[in-house]
Amino acid sequence: MVLKARLPILVSVPHGGLQIPPEVKKMCRLKATDILRDGDTWSGYLYDLGSSMYVCHSFPVARAVLDVNRAPDERPPENPDGVVKTFTVDYLPIWKEPSGLPPGLTEALLENYYSPYHNYLEAAAYNRNIILGLDCHTMLEREPRIKGGGETGRKRPLVCLSNRGGKDGEELDEPVTAPPGLLRALAEILERCLKDITGEWEGLAVSLNDPFRGGYITKKHGHEGYIPWIQVEFNRSLYLLNRPRRIVPSREALWRINRLRDCFTGSLEELFSPGRVF
Repeated sequence: MVLKARLPILVSVPHGGLQIPPEVKKMCRLKATDILRDGDTWSGYLYDLGSSMYVCHSFPVARAVLDVNRAPDERPPENPDGVVKTFTVDYLPIWKEPSGLPPGLTEALLENYYSPYHNYLEAAAYNRNIILGLDCHTMLEREPRIKGGGETGRKRPLVCLSNRGGKDGEELDEPVTAPPGLLRALAEILERCLKDITGEWEGLAVSLNDPFRGGYITKKHGHEGYIPWIQVEFNRSLYLLNRPRRIVPSREALWRINRLRDCFTGSLEELFSPGRVF
């Protein structure tokens, strides 16, 4: 058997964790399925690319508790969807105290969990074998409501790729975190692969910087680091048939996830095939 070389990619999976740190466990009101729904549901399965990528790093703490894709100064009440939150995407209160976490506990979470995650990504980018960072997410099929929970907004594409730029990957009001040609090349490959899986799709299959331009991880490490960064968002409708009622995927959902993961890995292999120039 011929073993394939690992791709020169650093993979970040920030919203797949389900753990509640012991510092705040007694204060959290959420059930396991609430935490699963608020995060990037089963993204740990979808982006389990460790044997294919050079580095694959997942954050174990639940997004509802601590969001490493937010700036450390984004906090309630000014931003209830900041680094620590007061409500889930379904507008469920997270903490027993409506005001949220005391400042001291927020600082403890940042020191014990948030900073080590970002420090790891920064250190990994120094590795000469890595030439691209991917911050990997999943998104709801439709835009969520601001209050009350649920999905009532416009339908989203199957995949969104982001470099903090415009709809063609071009620079807008800040430097892009990855070359536009690289972004467009990955979009083209992914769209072709997804068509084999889904057939004809009503609407845009792969979009650039819409509905997401890239979050804090992409911005921080793409602007301050040594490698380009792209944010990746797969639509959960590709594998999530119904609202999840248990922590682990069903057999059908897992089959769909594995098929998507193979599509994504194959697309990255084609992206880095010999002779390709961006």
